[in-house]
This record gives sequence, structure tokens and C-alpha cells, in this order.
Amino acid sequence: PGTFADQLNATSCTDCPAGRFCPNAGTVQPLDCAAGQYQNLTGQAACVQCPAGEFQTERGQTSCDLCAAGGYCEVTDDCGGGFTPCLAGSYNEKTGSSSPDACQQCPPGTSSPIASAVSSETCARCRAGTFGGESGLSECTDCPSGSYSNRGSHSCDEC
Repeated sequence: PGTFADQLNATSCTDCPAGRFCPNAGTVQPLDCAAGQYQNLTGQAACVQCPAGEFQTERGQTSCDLCAAGGYCEVTDDCGGGFTPCLAGSYNEKTGSSSPDACQQCPPGTSSPIASAVSSETCARCRAGTFGGESGLSECTDCPSGSYSNRGSHSCDEC
């Protein structure tokens, strides 16, 4: 394992290159590491899963990328351990996050229609005539007839 011979009558084996692996004795062609995995060494029989907070969307790579702000990267065999954006109504200012808990919700009285937001500044105060009664809203709710609100309100007041 860790080597291959891709020619007939070979007199020696070749180390499997970085980004690829040779799982068995008698390997003819090296195999690319899958998305979500990497291999930075030569002569290896397996690839390494990207750690939490990092991802790799391409095959045959020698490293993983740090997860960007605005989302998180969980360790998973699905989707290459890829980037998951924070939902509208939330944001993440930090790179290298590995959990949905990294997405902070906009506070009550604010909203943000933007997914993958990287700053709390995307949480805009609800305009007058609307309210945001809970955290994590993608949009504020209109006050019903017979009521009103000031900018940034958590609720509407009756007239």
C-alpha cells in the first residue's frame, strides 16, 4: 500500500503522489482523495478527513481550506464537508467555525434578509410601523390596523 506501478514489466513501484492514495498492494493507478479529504504526504494508503472548521470541495487536494465567516463547516462525509451559510436573520463574524451555533441571531427589534452575513451590522432595526418580536428574523412584521410602532420595536402599541 502507498505505491503503484502503472506499466507492464515494471522493475519498481512509485510512491503515490500527494493528493492521491494507493490503498492496496498491486495498485495500478493512484486514486484521488475525495472532496472533504486531503493528503499532503506521498506514499500514502489513505486520505485524511478535513478537520472541523475546514473544508475541501475538490478531489485530489493536498490541504483543506479554512471555513469563511458567514457560515460554518462541519466534519461530514456528505458534500465534501463543505461550507454551510448562516441563514437570513443571523450572522457569523469568525472564520474556522465548525457548528451551526457559530451563527449568531439578530436581536429582537431587528432583521436581516441576508444569508451568509459576516457582521452584526446586517441586522437592521425594524422600521416604524413594523416590529421584530423575536431574535433571528429575516424580516420584520407589519403592525396590524389600529396599532403602531417606533423604529426598532419589539411589539406594536394599540392606538
